[in-house]
Amino acid sequence: MRIVCANHGALPFAAAPTDTALGAALRAQVAAGLDVVTDGQPGWPDPITPLLAPLDGVRLGGPHRLPFGLALARRPIVEAKLRRHRPLLVDAFRRAAALTPAPLMVTLSGPYTLAHAAEIATTAYRHAADLAADLAALLAQEVTALVAAGATVLQIDEPLALARPDDAKLLRTLLEPLVDAAGGTARVIVTTYGADAGACYAQLNTLPGDVIGVDCAGHAAVIEAIAETGSGKPLALGLVGDAPRLEDRGVLRARLDRLLARYIHDEVWLQPSRGLAGLTPPQADAALRLLDSLR
Repeated sequence: MRIVCANHGALPFAAAPTDTALGAALRAQVAAGLDVVTDGQPGWPDPITPLLAPLDGVRLGGPHRLPFGLALARRPIVEAKLRRHRPLLVDAFRRAAALTPAPLMVTLSGPYTLAHAAEIATTAYRHAADLAADLAALLAQEVTALVAAGATVLQIDEPLALARPDDAKLLRTLLEPLVDAAGGTARVIVTTYGADAGACYAQLNTLPGDVIGVDCAGHAAVIEAIAETGSGKPLALGLVGDAPRLEDRGVLRARLDRLLARYIHDEVWLQPSRGLAGLTPPQADAALRLLDSLR
């Protein structure tokens, strides 16, 4: 079985880095043993705001806390019909891709999570589902632009879907345009994190995408669900959490063996369970190296 070690998304940066510092961060991920790297989302205060703030129809409010440990420094407030006049992530992708030969994954929060993270203050959208439908169309445009720029791996994060598991059908509908926009050219990973997905693990296997990402860091129910039933699609297992103190390698190796007991696919991805921006650079490096040691 091929094991692919990849970063999830964010890394710790003291400030928006120069090309020299960004290149060093990319090389450090390769040196840690990763097969797939990210730009670390430098300058991102959270996984939500940088995707919504550039859109017409959005202003930023005050701090706001979301489920599963997501904190927004300034909550996006949707005040009018959304418009996207320029790509959101293409320039950052091109900048980082020019600095590394390694496969570079672009991580973006999905339409369901973005819609439920925002405050709606307009009659243009009756509720979050309407807003999410518009966001799905706008993000599909972004995926098309990223693929045209050369992106070959895209990760769509939908952590807030775990707060409303009955919305699984809606989530599938929202994600389909993004996966279609990848056109089979880019590998698409759809992932959740922050809570135990054991109760809705079967529904996760029905989501569109090439790989399904699952947070296994301290979540016993989803670990047992995977161990007992296997997986309908290849998995990206979030084995290493974002806590400063890492779990013992032997414990994680035994957990991985348990997770793969009924796994039938010829490839599995190992990742942090979520972004590592809350750690120090040495702590983040240790977490990534721990993944590589589990091969």
